[in-house]
Formats: sequence, C-alpha cells, structure tokens
Amino acid sequence: MELSISCAFEKYRDESIIMRNQAAKTEEAYLNTSKLLVSFFGDILISTLDFEMIRKWHQYLSGYQRPDTVRNNIVNIRNVLKYLRRLGYEVIDYELIPVQKREKRRFKYLTEDEFNEFVAIAGAPRRGHSLENRLRNVAILEVLFATGLRNAELCSLDRDTIKNRSFTMIGKSRDPRIGFIDYRAESAINRYLPKRNDNNSALFISPQTGKRITPGTIRTIFANICNNSCFDSVTPRTIRHSYATKMLSKKVDIRHLGDLMGHVDLNTTKIYTHYTNPQLREIYENAHGILTNS
Repeated sequence: MELSISCAFEKYRDESIIMRNQAAKTEEAYLNTSKLLVSFFGDILISTLDFEMIRKWHQYLSGYQRPDTVRNNIVNIRNVLKYLRRLGYEVIDYELIPVQKREKRRFKYLTEDEFNEFVAIAGAPRRGHSLENRLRNVAILEVLFATGLRNAELCSLDRDTIKNRSFTMIGKSRDPRIGFIDYRAESAINRYLPKRNDNNSALFISPQTGKRITPGTIRTIFANICNNSCFDSVTPRTIRHSYATKMLSKKVDIRHLGDLMGHVDLNTTKIYTHYTNPQLREIYENAHGILTNS
C-alpha cells in the first residue's frame, strides 16, 4: 500500500508517538515537519522522495530556519522513513540522509549574586504592584531558581504539590520525576500564601483574574522586572539555565542534574558543561597558584 507524505506521518504519529506516550510537543513537531514537506512537494507519495529531493528541501529550510531547527526536521523525516522501511514499505534508505551536528548553544544565566539582585528588584515596592503581587513574584523566582522547573511546569504546581520541600513533577517526557526546593523558596511561599483569600488550588494565581497563572503571565512578570532594572532579557529560561549552572558549579553529577531537570537525553544536559566545569577551574587555579609562587 502506498502512502502520501501526510498519511505516512499520521501513521507514525498513531503507531509510534502516541503508542509510546511521547510528549504532545513531539507530536506537534512531527506534524509541523509533515506540513513543511507537503508545502514544498505537495502531498505526494512518500515512496517518490529521493536523496536529491530531500537535499533541495534541506537547502530551502536552511534559508530561513536556524540550523538546529533544520536538523530537527531532518531527524523527523529520517525517523518516519526508518519506521516505514521496518514495516516493509519501499522508501529511500534513511541512512542516506545526513544529519548535521547540533549548533553549539549559547545561553544566558545569572550568578547567585545577580539572581539575588533580580529578586530584590522584584520585591521592591512600586506603584501599581500590591504586596501580594510582589510576594508572589519573589516566590516564583525563588522556586524557579531552587528547582530549575520549566515555565509551564511551574504554572502546574498546586498548593499541596510540595510537601517537606519535595514534589513530583510530570514534564515534557510525561515521566514523573522528583524535585526539591530549598528553605529560601519554602520561606518565600510561606510569606505569599497567607496574603491570599481564595480557594484556588493553584500555587500561583493572577490576583486580577483569580485564576492559575499562565506561562505568558510569568514572561510578562520577568519583562516588567527587566524594564525597572538594568537587567536585559532575563526570562524564566534564564533562571533554568542559572539553576543548572549553579548545580554543576557545586559538582552535582551531570546524570543527576539531568534527572532533576527532566532531560530525556543526557546530551541536553551536557550543553551546560561548556560554561561551567568546576574540575577545569580547580585545575587552572591550582596551576596558576603554582606558577605565581615559583
């Protein structure tokens, strides 16, 4: 039986992505790749795709997408082709399609001193910002820095999620993972919650609507703090990067860090080793000390 590009991707979604209970974002990524292919070639039979066609598509994507985005689309089509070949469909050998290396990511993070300054700005009295709002914003920052949670994960927390400074989170991978908060984050939460007089189960809410806070609202909170300070473009992801950098600087094993951050692939966690490597720092400082004393 012949399959069009869209039907091939739908088959992969139904029989691989959904059956393996992969994240909704994974399903969305494959749907987007399918749309890009159909937009470029039309919804032709996937068996008619050859190396030259894929090369031209790759070249087209490279004209407006980031290298890592292009790479992800190539990986997606390879996985679909690999799956179809295993089922006996006559399609191009996925191994003929090269996959470029990931681009080296650069990310922004705050040192602990910079984070403390950012928190102080968030908690400072300002016109139009009630005490409840400011205490909530400080608690949000402290929890993010203590846990490394993603923006959406933070929004999903309930009042009773955290017990004895630990909690269980189901993130992008849909696999539960354990997380912890420190005394600072716990104290910030305990200062914030008594200011509320609602029955909402959410840990963080918008006082204006009384509803659970959204990722967009959190991004707005960060933008407002930046607008009232010398900080530039600090986002929830910046705090997640700061958490990872801090943990590695404290010599936390990278495998444990990956578990705490909810990374499925350890290579995702390894990007942080380009920016903080306590072993290398110790080696350098020891050598430098020897040199200066000689």
